[in-house]
Amino acid sequence: MGETDEKETAPAATTNDTTKPETPQPTADGPEVEAKETEKLLPEPEPKRSPVAQAGNPQSKAASSENVANGEEIINIPEEALADGADKDGKKDAAATEQEPTETGKPDKPNKVQAEEREVKPKKVPAGAFKLPGFFNKNKDKPKEADGADNELLEKHGGENGGEAKEKAAAEEGKPGEEKPKRTGGFFANLKLRNPFAKKPAATDATGEAAADKEAGEEEEKDEVTAEATDKPADAEAAGDAAEEKKPAAEGDEPEVQAPKKGLLEALRVPLASIIPKRFKPVSGGEPDDDIELGKTPKNRAGLASMETLDDSLKDADTKDTVDAKGANGTDGEALVKPDDKEAKDKAAEAEEDAQERSLLQRVQSYRCSVDDIAIIAGVVIFLILVALIIAFTFVGKSEPITAPVRDGKYIETVTNCGRVEGILEDGSFAFRGIPYAVPPVGPNRWKAAQPIESIENCWNGTLKAHNSTPVCWQIYADGKVDGAEDCLTLDVITPHVRYDNPLPVVVLVGAESFTGDSPGKLRPSTRYARARDVIFVRPNFRLNVFGFLALEQLTKSTHPPTSGNYGLTDLIVALKWIQLNIPHFGGDPKSVTLFGHRAGGTIVTALASSNKTSKLFARTWISSGAAIFPGNPLAESEKENALYMSKIRCEDSNCLMEKEDEEILDAVPDVWRRTFPDLPAADENATARHEWLVLDGNIMQQHPADVWSADVSNNVRYVIGSTTHEAHNTKLHLKYTEWTPELVTRHVNESVVGRLGLTEEALRRYNATYQGLVAMVSDIRTICPLLTITQKLQSSQFYVVSQTGGELGIADVDSDVQAILGRYEPKTPEQRRYVSAIQQLFYHYVSHGEIKHELRKKLLDIGQDALPTYNTDNCLFWIKNDVVPRYARLD
Repeated sequence: MGETDEKETAPAATTNDTTKPETPQPTADGPEVEAKETEKLLPEPEPKRSPVAQAGNPQSKAASSENVANGEEIINIPEEALADGADKDGKKDAAATEQEPTETGKPDKPNKVQAEEREVKPKKVPAGAFKLPGFFNKNKDKPKEADGADNELLEKHGGENGGEAKEKAAAEEGKPGEEKPKRTGGFFANLKLRNPFAKKPAATDATGEAAADKEAGEEEEKDEVTAEATDKPADAEAAGDAAEEKKPAAEGDEPEVQAPKKGLLEALRVPLASIIPKRFKPVSGGEPDDDIELGKTPKNRAGLASMETLDDSLKDADTKDTVDAKGANGTDGEALVKPDDKEAKDKAAEAEEDAQERSLLQRVQSYRCSVDDIAIIAGVVIFLILVALIIAFTFVGKSEPITAPVRDGKYIETVTNCGRVEGILEDGSFAFRGIPYAVPPVGPNRWKAAQPIESIENCWNGTLKAHNSTPVCWQIYADGKVDGAEDCLTLDVITPHVRYDNPLPVVVLVGAESFTGDSPGKLRPSTRYARARDVIFVRPNFRLNVFGFLALEQLTKSTHPPTSGNYGLTDLIVALKWIQLNIPHFGGDPKSVTLFGHRAGGTIVTALASSNKTSKLFARTWISSGAAIFPGNPLAESEKENALYMSKIRCEDSNCLMEKEDEEILDAVPDVWRRTFPDLPAADENATARHEWLVLDGNIMQQHPADVWSADVSNNVRYVIGSTTHEAHNTKLHLKYTEWTPELVTRHVNESVVGRLGLTEEALRRYNATYQGLVAMVSDIRTICPLLTITQKLQSSQFYVVSQTGGELGIADVDSDVQAILGRYEPKTPEQRRYVSAIQQLFYHYVSHGEIKHELRKKLLDIGQDALPTYNTDNCLFWIKNDVVPRYARLD
């Protein structure tokens, strides 16, 4: 046990030579120590002498020698005194190995008793008998001398109990009121140890203290047998520990006063005091009464002592403090705080019982929370709140989306402002084709602005089977073929699902190769990409050619308010209004509409974006390879230029025009109004003599787009405008020669405006004398550089050029961007696959979020394998400087 004071494992036997106490005798384990030094340290049993006085009294030394000679036992001799004696005789190290460990840390050290004079046996301490020293004598002064476990000389009992009582009384004389209990029964009867489990009644006089010691002694006798069985295994270990602890004690010349210990006490006091508040009143002198928090009451003393004895790491330190307390006060029981009277003790017991009988609620209410407690409680509360929210959102708030049912695995129905419509499943998406969005422009509505369906007469009964596409509006294709119908104002909707939660962005496809026809061109919605990209595609039909953009004086006079032309623009405006009203029933978001125009469709989108009639009908635009030249003539001048058409159709008034057949109207279109293919501007080309389909009608187009852009009043619409490097490639130009040699390219450039201006050499240096270089030159002059000038005027615009080549010719043709965006581009190389991914990410991010990625915003993009802000404008600046751009820009 860590609380016992032990001698060496091989104690020295007594010899017959006991007449010379001055001569030190060696032991089996170490060098001998002079008896004279030992006698100096033995306590003097004379009355009224302090331990210090006893150490220096010759009579005390003689009494000690006599007791040794009589065979009396002495244990726990202080180490400090022995160390001092060893230093004086030059045997410090040898003596330290034989000394027992002390528990006081005081200057006086125990000396080894001469083998021939006395026989020393180890003291046996029952388990749990000691209390930690710092608990009860923290404020006590440490004694200067100590001898034995109880600061007294323990003797063998030989039936002389009276002598023992006298010697103990003499050793403790000078401490009034203290009296030792008498014992019989061998060695353990003389071992004075306090039993922490025994109750000690409170008393202020000597009689009360003696009674307390007697009662404690009776209970300690019950634990002696346990002490004997417990301490035997610790004898061998204590001998080794004693030698190690003696060395530092013997090395110090002057002992230092040990600072009070409070680590373990405070660690136990804080949590106990938080739950069981102290309710004892302080006794006289300002010292507190027995505190159940500190284990000073009889009921709590055993539990605290037994817990402390389990920690072997505190054995020596605890024992030292205990011996200090005993040396100062005489007995172990005197080290405890003593109440003044019986009444105080009873109050302490009642308070303890009251604390134990308190309910759990009362203890919780009296508990004082620390910062750590508050942090733990807050963490638990936050965790529970998060769990509750997750459960609420997962189970309570979760509901199935409102989705239209699918019939027979392929048909689905939804509603419009004119009735129910039924779509069909195609490639994972639902297609609704041919839904009317405006009153048919036939009969008296020919060459009239489009009118939304507001009357039930123009609606249908039951459910409209919107499974198949309807005819396109009348148009003339590039090869001269004529096709279409006059009753054509319908639209197609491709949606991945029909539901009302999580609306999807809407892309309106406006495609046309020219104002004369070839619509929708390449802008056909993709059912596969609607599902893959979570967007809704809407492709409306709109009037083209003379049915959509004929401005005549006769037609202006027949309409109120008087106007003509731009009928195709009114079609698209009504279609956008239909989308705002009905697209939620197809799963779309009316606030996230993007106009996507290609070629002539891009020109139309640009015109719509500059009109004040389209406010809040769409949020953004994407314009691919549109024209940059827009009409600048007023309506009256446009009507005069179009009088040629009236002579060809042989009509004088509007009634005649209303009675003509569709084919007759298309056949009367002059050849100069038909589609032209881009090439280098001819030397005799009159840029002002070209036909303009769009007019400033005073209704849809009230201002020139350039004026709108410069004033920055474009309805807060965002623009993305771009083209491809070889946008001007066409079959007519490519087949002009069987093979385009450098000589042929040079000659072709010299015959154009470029040659007339003397720019051939510089142009060929910039573009190379190849067909690809020639097409790139034409594209810059006709489309790319004019569009760049537009974006410089638009503050909310982004410009791009696709440079990724492909195909047999190795060019980036006019359809390279839109085909890749809609998933119809067939990549054959890793570079082309990266290009498709780059432009799709750019487009669909813009459609969904309304802006280009931050790192590419407000920059000129060159889209090759990746979208990079590295487009070089040197060639455009060259043409602008020489007044070629935008003078000869393409006009649809």
